[in-house]
Amino acid sequence: MYAKNMLLAATGAAALLVATGTQAQTIDYGMLQDAFGQAVTTGATGKPQVQSDAPAAMHIITAEDIKASGLDNLPDILGRVAGVDVLRWGAASADVAVRGYNQAGNPRLLVLVNGRQVYADHYALVTWSAIPVQLSEIRQIEVVKGPVGAIYGFNAVAGVVNIITYNPLYDTAGAATARFGNHGQREIGLSKAMKLNDKLGARFSAGYKEADEFEQGRLSSFDRLSMRDPESLSASGAVMAQLTDTIQGGIEVTHSDVKQLEMMPSAVYTFQHFKTTSAKVDLTADAGAIGLVNFTAYRNWLDFDYSSIGSSNVTTTVAQLSDLIQFGTDHTVKLTGEFRHNEMDQFLSEARGSIGYDVWAVSGMWDWKVTPTLSFTNAARLDFFEMKPDGIGTFPRPASSYDVSRTKASFNSGLVYKPTDVDTVRATYGLANQLASLVELGGLYGTQTVAPGVRLYILGNPDLKPSEITSFELGYTRALPAINGNAGINLFRQKTDNVKAFLGADTLIINRVPVLTVVNGGESKSWGAEVEVEGKTDAGVSYGVSYTFTDINDNLTVNRGAAPTRPVLFEGATPRHKVEGKVGYTLGALTAQANLSYQSSRTLLKAPAALQPLTAVKIDGYWSAGATIGYQFESGTEIRLTGTDMLRPDTLTVPGLRTERRLYATVSQKF
Repeated sequence: MYAKNMLLAATGAAALLVATGTQAQTIDYGMLQDAFGQAVTTGATGKPQVQSDAPAAMHIITAEDIKASGLDNLPDILGRVAGVDVLRWGAASADVAVRGYNQAGNPRLLVLVNGRQVYADHYALVTWSAIPVQLSEIRQIEVVKGPVGAIYGFNAVAGVVNIITYNPLYDTAGAATARFGNHGQREIGLSKAMKLNDKLGARFSAGYKEADEFEQGRLSSFDRLSMRDPESLSASGAVMAQLTDTIQGGIEVTHSDVKQLEMMPSAVYTFQHFKTTSAKVDLTADAGAIGLVNFTAYRNWLDFDYSSIGSSNVTTTVAQLSDLIQFGTDHTVKLTGEFRHNEMDQFLSEARGSIGYDVWAVSGMWDWKVTPTLSFTNAARLDFFEMKPDGIGTFPRPASSYDVSRTKASFNSGLVYKPTDVDTVRATYGLANQLASLVELGGLYGTQTVAPGVRLYILGNPDLKPSEITSFELGYTRALPAINGNAGINLFRQKTDNVKAFLGADTLIINRVPVLTVVNGGESKSWGAEVEVEGKTDAGVSYGVSYTFTDINDNLTVNRGAAPTRPVLFEGATPRHKVEGKVGYTLGALTAQANLSYQSSRTLLKAPAALQPLTAVKIDGYWSAGATIGYQFESGTEIRLTGTDMLRPDTLTVPGLRTERRLYATVSQKF
């Protein structure tokens, strides 16, 4: 079989590991990790490979890492990774960014669950609490840092987070969880992955969570109108089958229902109600000399309602066909074709038409094992974009201005050199494109009366150019057998052209009519470094420390007056310094971990109400600490106590609600 031949071509831990592509979950991660002594990933190139071979800066969070942290949500778990920044807006809402440029409704990070995007296309953001996955069913989280547009297409401009669950064809794992704590926190969850027989497996999960919203903070009267407590409900189910000796198939359905306070891209709070549903099919065939062929198709449905803005719905349909082929022992090629259709009902509009677009894409990845110690990977992608409006409000623009077509190219290239068994040097280049959201292109349309007989139009901008992000990176990692650990450093330089500047308080004149609309707002450059050391001792002590430096310089064509008029500010918005440290201890069934972190000051924008001038708010640097301790009985029952933000009752981390100290207990039962 092709997969077996690929595996036989392996040479030590640098082997080429092929079972399928990124978009299908048919890899036995556990078996491969045990065989090669390190995590296996598909996140950097779309082909399976050991983490040290990946031509990208990567961090893999394992199921053991998630459990040891004691944390109850994805943003806080990701926030402990070097180069990752989290803005915690409320008890349930947060924005996550990689290598800076975080903002309300951050559009730069693509997030996937088993290859299906959970990135919402209406505002181009991620509602983390709406991701229909339980922490107990996650095998690993792959964090790819830097633009990887040639692999994933539009919007993978800061990086990619791919959440991978247990595969029921290979894994048996299950847990029931109950969690309760101060500030009204209550949560229950259930997950199970199981083999039904040798050729059939099933996975399902469900959960419910509620808590009191944060209480302290600098909120305007407009913000206070949206204050309510968050709650979320989710469920998912999947069936995977070994249809023949060479063909696997899978079906997955998910649903989530989330209500929470949210910081909008306009820098004001609103209460949102999100309902998401998805259906996905996978088919993977070992076609011998033709290669490993994978077909994936999914549809996402999103119904959203913002208390201060309005409601609408979005459908996202994606179909992808890929072929992973090995030529000899040194060359691997992956060819991919993809179709995407996004559509949204225009909201704030009496016409209630729809706006959407089609994207046809072709891409290719070539991995060349130049020598046993040097590999060279290149990928290129072409995206053909065509907008499709239907009955939307467009005045004062002519309707024909929304008939837009574009062609954009993305590239990734990387060299990985291993001069010794313990040293790895990496040099990479990336070019990716950030597509405007459906709202920005024309999904938002309305009017405001600013004077008797004078109406101000609010509309999208079909002429908005995609932002273009280029990145250069050098990385070095070294295994440290003396401490049973490793150390690494990454240096990066990025540039963003055609920065998107969302709606603000300033007007433009279009066909002699004043309008509020989205514009391109100049350029921004950044550079930085990430340094990490981690290890563990034979006595059960584990430890890790990381330092992140980020420097951003804007050259914007907006916000040039005394007061910012648009919610776009990157220079100074990302902490220049971030330190993360942890110490863990395991003694039999007892585990404990303590964390200490520091981030320097930052300046973030906040508006008192929608479409009003903004204020730059300085957030002082601060330390934070957390701790967890757990005991697992022989029956599989675990009791765990966790505390976050332990140094003070509440902390100002954003220009809004203050993050509160949370204490909670978790009881889980394996089955």
